[in-house]
Amino acid sequence: MNQAEIKRRQTESFSTILTLITLSVVSRITGVNGAMYLVAAFEIFWLLWIVIGGNVSETLGRLLRVRNSKGQYKNALKMRRSVMIFQIVMGFAGSFLILIFADRFLQVLFRMQYSTFILEVMAPVFLLRTISAVLLGFFQGEGNELPAATSAILRQVFILGFGLLFGRMLGNYGDKVSRLLLEENFTAMYGGVGIAIAINLTEVFIVIFLLLIYKGTKRFGSKVQEDGMRFTDSFFDSIRIFCMSRGVQTGIQLLAFLPCLLGLLFWQKAVDDMDTAVAECGAYLSGYVVVCGILTILIYMVLLTMTGKVFVHLRKEEQRYAKSVFQSGTHICMIHGMFATVALTVLASQVALMVSPGQADAVKKMFFGGASVILFLSLALYFCRVLVLTGRKLFVLGALAICNVIFVITLTVFLNTKKIGIGALVYGGLIAIGVTGALMGVLAYKQLRCRFDWLQVLIIPAGVACVSGLLMMFLAKILTPHVGALVTILVSIVLGGSAFWILLIVLRNFREHETEVIPGGRIINAIGQMLHIS
Repeated sequence: MNQAEIKRRQTESFSTILTLITLSVVSRITGVNGAMYLVAAFEIFWLLWIVIGGNVSETLGRLLRVRNSKGQYKNALKMRRSVMIFQIVMGFAGSFLILIFADRFLQVLFRMQYSTFILEVMAPVFLLRTISAVLLGFFQGEGNELPAATSAILRQVFILGFGLLFGRMLGNYGDKVSRLLLEENFTAMYGGVGIAIAINLTEVFIVIFLLLIYKGTKRFGSKVQEDGMRFTDSFFDSIRIFCMSRGVQTGIQLLAFLPCLLGLLFWQKAVDDMDTAVAECGAYLSGYVVVCGILTILIYMVLLTMTGKVFVHLRKEEQRYAKSVFQSGTHICMIHGMFATVALTVLASQVALMVSPGQADAVKKMFFGGASVILFLSLALYFCRVLVLTGRKLFVLGALAICNVIFVITLTVFLNTKKIGIGALVYGGLIAIGVTGALMGVLAYKQLRCRFDWLQVLIIPAGVACVSGLLMMFLAKILTPHVGALVTILVSIVLGGSAFWILLIVLRNFREHETEVIPGGRIINAIGQMLHIS
């Protein structure tokens, strides 16, 4: 994994943060009901997308790079053409399936009739997204990661901009329909339709953008003329190789996504009042999932540099350096994850009031009981990435399968405890992700033949996190009645974070190369020198 790929993955992670922010904005425009209807439609869309279009870009890019490196330019050209034709056909099939079965999926399976229209409007997105995925595979096959990174950011910016426009416009129309029909859910539904239209327009612009870049950088003809190969792969050979190459990674994506779908399915079947269930689940998604997801992705973006270094050292057969960098990555993940978990737990009331004012009490309970998912999910993502880079995708596949089984069991138990309510999704996910992270961690440590440093990686950061948490709790109690939630959050995080980092420096908890990848590492080194520690 080179620097260009690391930057591209970091950019794509940042685009995911923009997606979560967009979800939060949608909940303000359409209400939590509208956010829930949009997410329900998108889950069906994404399930089908993973099967048909998931991992297309990376798989195609990898296959093309192999052929180009061997000078097999005719085979590369055949692969490009074959995959484009195949994926366009699959894109039409996916759009057709969405139009035909949207009603059955959302009304029969999920009992969410107001999501049906949203999903039907999103049907053209499937074909457009398929074309853009293949084009990105062309660029990655040439070693060009910039179009993928740029399109990921542009996609979310356009969706947010168009979403604000069409979401409000159709939301106002839906409000009129709701007053006329005396059914308030039409406001949320039409607001979600506005977002779906925004996604369609965005995908059109992305395809045009990628086609312009492709036409401007196309230089395959001269290479093909130089290729002296007499035989090339047939259409069916190219498609067979392509489908087999993306099989395991598609399975990983599918198993990673499945708990999202199962959670919604089990939750809506366990409740009697569907309107209440939609409102609570909407608050869970637009509040708890958004905040925990953003914090987790920020940590993962830091860790991508570490995984890249682990891969480089392993490729050079520098096992000792690979072990050192890997353990440092675990250490950095624990530090950031613990601080984020403690901060969100002690500031749960203030953060809930900021992100979900209409459902603040419910979201506060989710933060208070489930903030540690940030730490567990960050570790799981880090260990998963290391296992994938070391060629142990089947280990990841097995761990995710176990995660799904544990999630279903715990979710069933919690849903039968009626007092927990929507907390069943929080605690079920927390336990499943925690067990999966621990399992992947054991596999990763076994694979690299490392020993876990309990004192430096776990005990010292945990103790320091508790001290900073007590400080933030004290500040929150004093400041909240006088300056409000936002100022309290900012002051508490700045002062609590400063105390956290200074204590870690004083206790000599950092290795020298760790500060090179931590945001603010130079400041940490400067403070250490000032205190005559480093």
